Amino acid sequence: MAANIQAYLENLQQPWGQIYYDILFDQLQDIKGKRVLDFGSGFGLVANHLAKDNEVLAVEPNQEMVALRAQEHPYQQFVGSLDQLASLEDASFEVILCHNVLEYVGNRESVLKAFTRLLKPGGLLSIVKHNEVGRVLQTVVFENDPQKALDLLAGQDLETHSMGLAQAYDLDRAVEDLDLEVQDYQGIRVFYGLQDNRFKGQEGWRESMLQMELAVCQESPYRDMAFFQHFRLKRS
Repeated sequence: MAANIQAYLENLQQPWGQIYYDILFDQLQDIKGKRVLDFGSGFGLVANHLAKDNEVLAVEPNQEMVALRAQEHPYQQFVGSLDQLASLEDASFEVILCHNVLEYVGNRESVLKAFTRLLKPGGLLSIVKHNEVGRVLQTVVFENDPQKALDLLAGQDLETHSMGLAQAYDLDRAVEDLDLEVQDYQGIRVFYGLQDNRFKGQEGWRESMLQMELAVCQESPYRDMAFFQHFRLKRS
C-alpha cells in the first residue's frame, strides 16, 4: 500500500496523534543551541518545534508533505533523501533525528553510515522506531486481530494505517559495525495505543494520559511494551 498522506495528516490531528508529539517533545527538551538534521521530517512538526532554540535542516522526500509543513519557526528545508545527505559536510551536525523512517527504507545501512559521517564526535543520533512487542500488543488488544498478531510474530511486515508496510529491524545489529553506541531508550505509546479511541475525545484525556505516559516512559517493563521506542545513540 502506498502512503496515504491525507489520512496520515488527519491521524496526526486527532488527540492520539497529538499526544505522540507531546511525549516526544518532552523527551527532546534538552536539545538547545545545536545544529540539527531532521531526516525524514514529514510535515515538519519536529523540525519546526526544535527550530525555536536550534539551527535546523530538514530533509523529506515527499513533496506533498513538504508543501503542508509547519513553519512557525525558521528552518531550512530540502526535498530529497540519501542524495541530499551526500552533499553535506562531514561532522557538520551535533544532533541528527530519524523518527519512524528506517522501517520504510530499503537502504537502512547506507542511511546509518551517512549519519555516522555527518555527526560530530560525541554527537547525538535520535531514532524513534517500532517496537515489535508493542506492535503485537496493539494488534491483539486495540485491533482485536490475533491472526494479524501471529503473522507479525512470524516475521510479516506491519501494514500501517497510512504509510504502507513497516519492516521491523534490530537497531543493535544495524549499528554494530558503526561508530554509534546506544546510550538509552524511552517508550512512546505505552498505554494510549491500547485504549479505545472513544475515550480519547473526553475532556482532560490528553493531559492525564500524557502525565501517565511520561511517568513510565523511562522505566522497564513499561518502555519495553511501548509501540514506539526512542533511542539515543552517541557518535564515538
